Amino acid sequence: MSIMWNYLDKRRATIAALKDYDGMKFIIDSYQDDLKLTKEQMVGVSSPQYDFPPGNSNKENPTEHRLIHGINQVTKLNERYQQARLYFKWFEPAWKELSNDERFVLDACYRTSNQSMNEGLALLMDKYFIAKTTAYNRKNQALDHLTLLLYGAHH
Repeated sequence: MSIMWNYLDKRRATIAALKDYDGMKFIIDSYQDDLKLTKEQMVGVSSPQYDFPPGNSNKENPTEHRLIHGINQVTKLNERYQQARLYFKWFEPAWKELSNDERFVLDACYRTSNQSMNEGLALLMDKYFIAKTTAYNRKNQALDHLTLLLYGAHH
């Protein structure tokens, strides 16, 4: 194991992974549609262009540019899709090991978009009828458990 591993802030990395979940899911879910659209744009017939005389040795070929752009887009889509698949292969087993309560706590505190930590803690306080300190401790315990499952340590 590399010495660099000791200096990684594993808790912050876990929080970042939690926040990336929805984005990665979107990439997986939209991949086929995005790929189909990109391929359709590559092979579509373009309108004739009459702004240059026939036989012009102009090196600007719109069809060639469209194909190159399409190939670049397909490559990017494939790279994003592969990254998302690797993310889920790594993240999902750990996520499934958590209890339903731990998943709820982490969802409320980290995965709900446009919500502050205090709003997430308020949800926990209301659901479990607990004080803010207890809600904060539950959040930390759930985060530590997920961090342990993802990285083998939480510090």
